[in-house]
Amino acid sequence: MKFFLLMVCLLGCFKGWAQEEEIHWLTIPEAEEQYRKQPKPYVFDFYTDWCGWCKHMDKTTYSDPVVVSFINRNFYPVRINAESADTVRFRNKIYLPVRNGHKWYSGLALEMLKGKLSYPTTVFWYEPAKLDLVIPGYIEVRKMQGLLVYFTENVWQVAELDRFLTDFDRVFGTGAVKDGPAPDSVSWMDFKDFEAERQAQRKKTLLFLKASWSNSSKMMERVIFTDSLVAAEVRKYFHCLQLDVQARDTLTFMTHTFANAGPANGHLHQLAIALSEKTLKVPGIYFFDEDGKLLERLYYYLDEKRGRLVLDYIGSDAFKTMSWEDYLKLKALETL
Repeated sequence: MKFFLLMVCLLGCFKGWAQEEEIHWLTIPEAEEQYRKQPKPYVFDFYTDWCGWCKHMDKTTYSDPVVVSFINRNFYPVRINAESADTVRFRNKIYLPVRNGHKWYSGLALEMLKGKLSYPTTVFWYEPAKLDLVIPGYIEVRKMQGLLVYFTENVWQVAELDRFLTDFDRVFGTGAVKDGPAPDSVSWMDFKDFEAERQAQRKKTLLFLKASWSNSSKMMERVIFTDSLVAAEVRKYFHCLQLDVQARDTLTFMTHTFANAGPANGHLHQLAIALSEKTLKVPGIYFFDEDGKLLERLYYYLDEKRGRLVLDYIGSDAFKTMSWEDYLKLKALETL
């Protein structure tokens, strides 16, 4: 049986993408028609004819090949003149223009920008997820790339935007963290040594599922697992393994043997398939108890602060006596 890979974005990291020349801006009727066939998030660019920063953003950010490819493949891009006198229909609602003196204002702009009209303003909108993020002002290229990863790799479900963008810049920006092990980083065990180590020292197991084409996977490798405090929690409680979802190795895990599933299954590894339950979500962290029983799955990006808390909550067995919410309250009191 083929494994069905359900992902929003399979673009990979920023190097080596097929370059496109320009964003394929759509009218609202065009975007609505395509949305009915295949729902995807919208990215709205609200501009005016007199806005210099709007023109600058068009020449820089919206001309960057990475941004162009990301938006064309994963979003419905719509450009709206916020001072248009046009009547607009969007999601079965009609937006009439509003006149103030000699100026007209788009009814859709007034509602989406919540009355705070400044230009340019970018809106990420996706109805099924109740996603409506308004970002006023010029967005430079690197920040826009981070925003696009934040949405397409589902990081918005689990991490704060500002913290993620800071981490994104640490990995992909100027002076980025380099590949390779860092002092006090997490030490990954080889699968061939795992069973003997598990028998010799009873610990829980942490398995990090990653993908070479996942930008947030790379971020966790370079930022989270190189954090000395995260590494200390990991060493204290866990045996640590990592697996690329398309690894070609045949390996043994918890007495079962797994291999690559071949081209019919997207060259995915059988262990990744078994862990993912037919819905591949990367990055992912899987926790197992001392006897090999699955305790918890954590999908998508995990930042340093939340990572330390999760590792202690599960590693120290606090999860056996209190809820996650009560644990967070306890930790908050300890910092007072």
